[in-house]
Amino acid sequence: MAADPLGRHVVLHADDYGLNPAVSDGIREGFERGLLTSTSILSNAPDAARAVRAWKRLAEARRNGSLPSSPRRRRLHDPERDFDLGVHLNLTQGRPLSGDRFPAQLLDPEGRLPGIGLLARRLWPRGERFAAALEEELRRQIEFLLDHAERPAHLSGHQYVELLPVVGRIVASLAVRFRIPAVRVAAETAWFGSLGWSGVGPRRWLLAGLERLLARPFRRCIAAAGVASPDAFFGNVSAGRVNLGQIRAFLRVQRRFRSAEIVLHPGQAPVSDSATQDGWSDPWADRRPQELRLLLCDDLADLFEQAGVRLGRMA
Repeated sequence: MAADPLGRHVVLHADDYGLNPAVSDGIREGFERGLLTSTSILSNAPDAARAVRAWKRLAEARRNGSLPSSPRRRRLHDPERDFDLGVHLNLTQGRPLSGDRFPAQLLDPEGRLPGIGLLARRLWPRGERFAAALEEELRRQIEFLLDHAERPAHLSGHQYVELLPVVGRIVASLAVRFRIPAVRVAAETAWFGSLGWSGVGPRRWLLAGLERLLARPFRRCIAAAGVASPDAFFGNVSAGRVNLGQIRAFLRVQRRFRSAEIVLHPGQAPVSDSATQDGWSDPWADRRPQELRLLLCDDLADLFEQAGVRLGRMA
């Protein structure tokens, strides 16, 4: 079945660009040789500056049609426009770009951003008292990309920080302020039926259900701000373990979407443990090469073509 240029489109998105060289290089390989259409950068991550410079070379290759993935992309009606580069807003890893202006109460004893569990506990009762500082930090992460002459195509939250109410309101406000046209809403649309899918365990399934519940008020907040988001989403329920069978099941269940975001965590195999230093651990390190191979395989392009789905962009 040929893809309908006016029908359903899928955004294949990679989180964590800039995390470390293995992740950054693997994500770019997913564009060059695979079917990725979107990624988002961790602005305070160790490899962020190098990743942006490499992105400019990728964008130029895309414009002159020299990517090895170009023939498969044409089969799937990939738009003749730049790939999406967004900001993966981060309050849980590394050190804040706002430095000493960031509240010490939201840092660990070494002065680093805490994990999502600790952040949630400190923000949930009285998070509004930290709103100004949180907004400054997230603003600086957006400005990092602007300072490198790249306009963000979308926003998403690292470890789903945007689902915390105070953070969600800030994200919506920043999207309007910086005229960023799209924001991820991580509500697993096929959640109810996904427990029986290959590779989906009960613990991750329950966590995805909680995230789906928390995403409801965030979607309302984004909609009220007039910011777009894809109307279908897949990735929470099998984070780091996405496979072809799951994508096939998602497309079978979700037949009526106009736009869908499928989130992956691809990367090359790490060559050292340097990414674990200074708070930059990578829970998906061992699984990233498998998701990269998925993006590169012909079977994925065949699946989309048979389903009548084209590649698209977040906005």
